[in-house]
Amino acid sequence: MTATHTYRRWWLFTIASLYFFFITAATFSSLGVVLPYMIEEFSWSWSEAGTGFSLLALMVGLAGTLPAWTIRRFGIKATYIAGSVTMACGFIVIAGGTGLYWFWTGASLLGVGFALCATVPGIHLINDWLPDRRSFAIGLYMTLGGLGAVAGPPIVTSIVGNTDSWRIHWWSMTAAILVLMLLAGAFISRRITEDNGADAADAPNEETTSDRVFKTRADWRYRDALRTPQYYVIVAALTLTLFCTLTMNSWAFTHLGMLGISTALATLALSADGAVNALSRAVGGMLATRIDPKWLLVAALVGEMVGMLALSVADNPVALVLFALGEGFGFGMCFLATALLLLNYFGEKDNPELLGTMNFLTTAAMVGPVLAGYIAGKAGSFSMPFQLNAALLLIMIVFVIGMKPPKHSQS
Repeated sequence: MTATHTYRRWWLFTIASLYFFFITAATFSSLGVVLPYMIEEFSWSWSEAGTGFSLLALMVGLAGTLPAWTIRRFGIKATYIAGSVTMACGFIVIAGGTGLYWFWTGASLLGVGFALCATVPGIHLINDWLPDRRSFAIGLYMTLGGLGAVAGPPIVTSIVGNTDSWRIHWWSMTAAILVLMLLAGAFISRRITEDNGADAADAPNEETTSDRVFKTRADWRYRDALRTPQYYVIVAALTLTLFCTLTMNSWAFTHLGMLGISTALATLALSADGAVNALSRAVGGMLATRIDPKWLLVAALVGEMVGMLALSVADNPVALVLFALGEGFGFGMCFLATALLLLNYFGEKDNPELLGTMNFLTTAAMVGPVLAGYIAGKAGSFSMPFQLNAALLLIMIVFVIGMKPPKHSQS
C-alpha cells in the first residue's frame, strides 16, 4: 500500500469524522442551548419548543433505514451530499422562520439529514477503506462524534454572545454543512477494492488476530440476519441503553436539583458523563481486537446499571462520580459494541441495512422520558424510574451473557 493511498484513506476517515462531530454538535447538543433565545422571541411554551426536539429525535429514528437505501442505489458520496442538503434546508428554515411550525419543519429536516450523515455511511466508509484497522477506526470515529456533544453548547454561546442573534447561529451551521458537502463531493470516491484490489486482498484483518474475538467467515444476507435471536438481543441492548440515556438527559438535572445538588455541581457531573462517554468509545475500539465485543457490551450494561442506581440516590459526591463514570462508560461502550457485534456476527455486505434497521427500532427508546415523568409524578421522585431502569438492565445483562454467535448455514 503506497503512502499516497494511506494518506487518502485516512483523509476520507477524517471527512466522515468531521461530519459526525458536526452533526452532533449542531443538533442534539446545541438545540437545548439555543432554544431559550427562540422561546424568548416567539413566546413559545416549553412544551411547544420541546416538540421540536422530539421531532428531531423521531425523524432520526424513522429515517434510520434511508441511508442504506441511498448507499446501495446512489453511492456513499451521494448519501453524504443528500444529507448535507437536507440539513442545510433544515438550518435555513429555522434561521429564517417566523413561527412554531417553521421550527418544527426545520427540526424534522435536521433529523432526516442527521440519519443520512451519521453512523451508517460513516461505518460503511470505514469498512471500505480501513478493513485492516476497522475496530480502532470505528472507535476513534465514534469518539470524535461524541466530542461534538462537548463542543456544541460553547459554540452556541460564543456565536450568540458575539452577534446577539440566535439566527446567526443557524446561518453559521448552514455555511458549515455546505463546506462539508463540498469536501465530500470533492474527495469521497469509490471503495478501496475498486481502486486497488491488491491492497484490499493483502490487508491483514485485525479481527482475526485473536481467537477470543468471533468473526463470521460468511457475509449474512439481510433477511437471514433478521431471523436470528442474536440480532434482536443486540438491538434490545442498545434500545434499553438509549432508553436510560434519554431518560437521564431529560430528567437528571431536575432530579439532582430535587436532591439538593447545586446547579454548578449538577452541570459538572453531566459534563463529566459526556467526556467519559466519548473516551470509552476510543478505549473500546482498541480493546475490541483482544476482547470480544460481546463482553464489552456486558461491561457497558453493567456500567449503565451502576450509573442508574447511583443517579437514583445521587445526593453526595461519591454517588455523582459513580453516576458520571458508570453512565458515561455504559452508553459510549454500548454504542460502539453493538455496532461491532453486527459486523462480527453478520459481516460487512448488508451491514448498512442491519445498522439502519437497528437505528430505526431503537426509536422505541423515546418513550423513556415520558414514562419516567409519569412514574415520578405518581411517586413524587425520579429515584424510582432510575431504579426500574437498573432492574431492566440486569435482565438484559443475563440475555447478553447467554448469547452465542449465530451459525450461518454456509459456515
